[in-house]
Amino acid sequence: MDKNIKNTNTLDILIKIDSNASFSQRELAEKLKFSLGKLNYSLVDLKKKGFIKIKNLGKNINKLNNKYALTTKGKSLKSELAHKLLKKKIEEYDNIIKNGNKINLDEKKILEIKYREALLENSKNIQKKDKKNKSRSKKLFKTIKINIKRRTVIVNDVLSYHENVPIPSWIELSIIDVCNRSCSFCPKSDPKIAPDTYQQMSMVLIEKLTRELKEINYKGSVTLCGYGEPMLHKDIYIICKKLSEASFVEVVTNGDTLNSKKIKDLYNNNVNKLLISMYDGKFQIEKFKKMIKEADVPDDFVILRDRWYDAKKDYGLKLTNRTGTISIGDQEEIGKYKKCFYPAYQFLIDWNGDIFLCPQDWQRRITMGNIMQENLLNIWRGKVLTKYRKKLLKGDRCLNPCTSCNADGTILGKKHADAWEKIYR
Repeated sequence: MDKNIKNTNTLDILIKIDSNASFSQRELAEKLKFSLGKLNYSLVDLKKKGFIKIKNLGKNINKLNNKYALTTKGKSLKSELAHKLLKKKIEEYDNIIKNGNKINLDEKKILEIKYREALLENSKNIQKKDKKNKSRSKKLFKTIKINIKRRTVIVNDVLSYHENVPIPSWIELSIIDVCNRSCSFCPKSDPKIAPDTYQQMSMVLIEKLTRELKEINYKGSVTLCGYGEPMLHKDIYIICKKLSEASFVEVVTNGDTLNSKKIKDLYNNNVNKLLISMYDGKFQIEKFKKMIKEADVPDDFVILRDRWYDAKKDYGLKLTNRTGTISIGDQEEIGKYKKCFYPAYQFLIDWNGDIFLCPQDWQRRITMGNIMQENLLNIWRGKVLTKYRKKLLKGDRCLNPCTSCNADGTILGKKHADAWEKIYR
């Protein structure tokens, strides 16, 4: 087999396995459009060389329900192959252009490919070049009020357009897929639904996201929360600093890893708001107030949220079933709410670049696209998100995972919803 084809096939396999560790061999074959025989031969070879590990192996290595995961060596191979293949493609494009030949390829697409290559080339040096701030370099945004009003200022008061399309005003990032707590009202409490994979968002992705937000003149907020505890990410400060170049930045944490120095570091790296969810009791109020005072940050920089209540008070939050993944507490009936504005003004980006409809979607089975493979704006106005947006604005929750959702999706985003409905008329 041609070496380039083999490398491409291997890279495709590694990317699919890394994107979803629950794929069986049959599912992988369907996704990759490989025959089972071809895929099995490749998987056995990758296992033998130490690039993947096989779960639920049993006695038969050819079992179609085996699950697969990349080893550290496999992740390195994936990056290396991606680097080589991108470099080769760029050389091909450069040669074609140099020889004066015309190619049927958008110039922006070529620039995008070249930018990805530059990111891959420099990704190892990003952490060395970009250090966390010792003092704040961006003015603190002080008009956001406590509770839901802080989001209202951004979501309901900021409606921006790019190329005649309403752009989002709220983006949630899940920068790490692990949490140090196991709360009964959270799907993370069930490892069968939301296991801790310990995967972390890369600075390559953060760099690309920041660049594309700048391109559309983004006016909204990027919030670090999602499917894990953001303060567990080793590059949390550099991530916040980078994102602040293009957006307001919020961090939502359970506060377990915080101390006065870390609070100060978050402030110095241009975080606009730090939200601390307190799950243990009222005594935590004084604990965190002391930390905040010692950190010497503005009083309105930190929001303390009481979350120590039991099921009778819905744990101190707006309780939902997270698209059917939890049923604890006094839940609203599925079907009570019809319309949903979520896809009109926001989305969530997982650690690997997968984009999901909203933070309610803990099933994480249907992606709108992947920011490492496509331009953010193209995903936002693409076919998949458009299909969901049209259905939900009409009050039709007929598509998964929306069929299992009991959340009221009309609390925010009315302006965005109206703007999209005008376009779809």
